[in-house]
Amino acid sequence: MPQEHILVNDIISDHRERMLNLKKYYPFFKLSEVSFSWYKEGLYDCLDMGYILMAVLRFFIEENNFKERDVTYSEYAAFMSGCIRRDFNLNPPPGDMSILVDYIFDKLKNDGKPFVFHYFDPVDKKKKISRIKLLESRIDNGTVWYSISAEGIEFYLDTKEIRDESRISVEQLLLEKMIQSKDFKGGTEVVRRINQEVDRLWLKKNQVMALLSADVFAGLEAYEEFFQTGIRWFDEEQKLFVKNSELIAGAQRKAESDRAGGDMNAYLAIAGEIYHLDTELKIAMNNHLRLLTACTQLGIMADEMIKKAKLSRLRPSFDFRNALETAMRTDDIRLLEALVRPVVGIKLNKTFSLNRLEDIITCRPEKEERVELISDTKADEIVFADEIEDARIRDNYATLLRLMFSLLMRESSFDLRRFNEYARGILGEALFANSDYYSFLIHLCQKKEYVFEADRQGMETFLDEIIRECADKPEFASYLGLHFVLELAGGQEERLVTENGADGESEVTNIHFITVKS
Repeated sequence: MPQEHILVNDIISDHRERMLNLKKYYPFFKLSEVSFSWYKEGLYDCLDMGYILMAVLRFFIEENNFKERDVTYSEYAAFMSGCIRRDFNLNPPPGDMSILVDYIFDKLKNDGKPFVFHYFDPVDKKKKISRIKLLESRIDNGTVWYSISAEGIEFYLDTKEIRDESRISVEQLLLEKMIQSKDFKGGTEVVRRINQEVDRLWLKKNQVMALLSADVFAGLEAYEEFFQTGIRWFDEEQKLFVKNSELIAGAQRKAESDRAGGDMNAYLAIAGEIYHLDTELKIAMNNHLRLLTACTQLGIMADEMIKKAKLSRLRPSFDFRNALETAMRTDDIRLLEALVRPVVGIKLNKTFSLNRLEDIITCRPEKEERVELISDTKADEIVFADEIEDARIRDNYATLLRLMFSLLMRESSFDLRRFNEYARGILGEALFANSDYYSFLIHLCQKKEYVFEADRQGMETFLDEIIRECADKPEFASYLGLHFVLELAGGQEERLVTENGADGESEVTNIHFITVKS
């Protein structure tokens, strides 16, 4: 029975996700069926729409990502005309070429409509429709600008990496489009792929280091190839990391501004997705920076190893015949001076100074060797900015939890207004100017019930992790076993206003805290 349940679950529950993953391939096979036999009695029937599609997607990735600009129709037409002449050995007249290029563009855009992908959803027991576009357009100052869609980038990357050295950059272009379309969950998956690519480069770096240790000159070739294909894009990738971080910050501010008039549950859901995406991106940035530092050290080490190898390959003997031929070829006998002078000036009789005998007699060697003292060369531990920020958040959350637990032990129930008065009396007015206070409330409201016990505390949310850490601290021992629930108040009259100092006022929905008697 369990095996049968797993089989049914794989067939039914996973079908929708599989179909949505397949839809990005649908336009390719749909366009591959396009024929050119209709024009000039099949003169251009050799044109292959599948190849043309991949070429156009690559062209748009180059322009949109590497050159950071959208494309006009005239630029596309110039590229497509060159592609037809170069790759298919065709040279149509200007009139025929413009018709072909326009016809191809209409097919790629599907006449301005999305490609429609039909599939059956066994969970909802009905057929569904999914739409996909490969190219997007916008109008700016009367000019139509075209760019590749997120689905187009994802399809192209799935067929084969665009270039080893630029995959991270292209993935970040896909991330940018997903952030702009508010697909934060999909963006998190893209960042995880970026982390996998960084891990691949890290393994490649270790292989180059091992090869350098075994064979310097073979390792040198691998080292140069690694830096040409994997490292020289670091500056561009760092700029894209910063750009996407700013987009995420903008999405957070937009979500905060939409919170007042929107559904709190919807806000909490989207805020959680943005938080997870921001966390994954920071991890990727740190890993990318670590890789850059390691590659810099690899470069220094490679230079030293190559220098030593070159010195060791110098010949220990002198080629007299070659020196004589060089002197004859240049007709300069003075070059032989370097050969004759050492032979003529040799002093065969050796003498020993009697004054050194006294030194030999009085020399008293040490009975034991001196131990060479090596100073502590341990490098200082690097603390990143996000680690400092994470430590601050955890300390502030722990303080707010301790205040909340203390008030719950005194009063069986209270609301957020009472908690604010209690916390203000201890922490002062600066409490409401601290953004950690508001993010604490957001994380707290992700669950409706809490039990403060170390062995029962789940890890469903970010706050659960901090609560579990607090359960192991002595200052929280008196609160173990505390069980309480949260009730979100409704209505405009249940909204609280807090003073933020220079930032003005903030509006917070009231929360009721109720202790559950065991």
